[in-house]
Amino acid sequence: MHRKIFAIGDSHSRRCFENHNYIADSRVLAGHNKLDGKTAFNLARHEKKLLKILDPLRDKEILFCFGEVDVRLHIKYKHQQLSVPVSELIENTAKRYVSYVHELRKMGYHIHIFNVVPTGDFMGEEAEKWKRGLQYPFTASFAERSSYTEQLNKAYQRHCTACQIPFVDIYQYLVDNQGKRKEELVFDYAHINNRCADLVLKHYSFFDS
Repeated sequence: MHRKIFAIGDSHSRRCFENHNYIADSRVLAGHNKLDGKTAFNLARHEKKLLKILDPLRDKEILFCFGEVDVRLHIKYKHQQLSVPVSELIENTAKRYVSYVHELRKMGYHIHIFNVVPTGDFMGEEAEKWKRGLQYPFTASFAERSSYTEQLNKAYQRHCTACQIPFVDIYQYLVDNQGKRKEELVFDYAHINNRCADLVLKHYSFFDS
């Protein structure tokens, strides 16, 4: 396989990088996305599935894409369930996720952490049908999700710097002046399309980090 960069993560790792000439999404290796719907906070719980994808990639550059599921569902849910401040939940998510990636990097994997993608508007018939099938209640507003996303990205940056993990932060190029997904990047109510891959390559070098 000619590609040297592989994206691994939740469904956004697929939509952002599928059918791209230089960055392959995880389906190329696994046949389907075995980490769809997984949170950054609980990624370590899925190590068996994760290592099956990672094992063939020790000589490749790996882009981890996790966090949108935390933002969309679990942060607000845990805040309401446990009365833990949102800021603390965001900090704990970043710390736990980045610390786990740090351990994986010590195992020899060349992992780069990708920023959390901009939240979608989740409007329309298909979005409503999808929301009804979710295990957890969908309670965070667009404004709340956008705020959580920006806070989580800042926390990722802090912890990546502390652990010397390369952080791929192109968030500013994915949103417009109102903080919404740029129109040309919208894939559906939740995802952005694989033009994201071109923006990553334009603004970040995997081989200089």
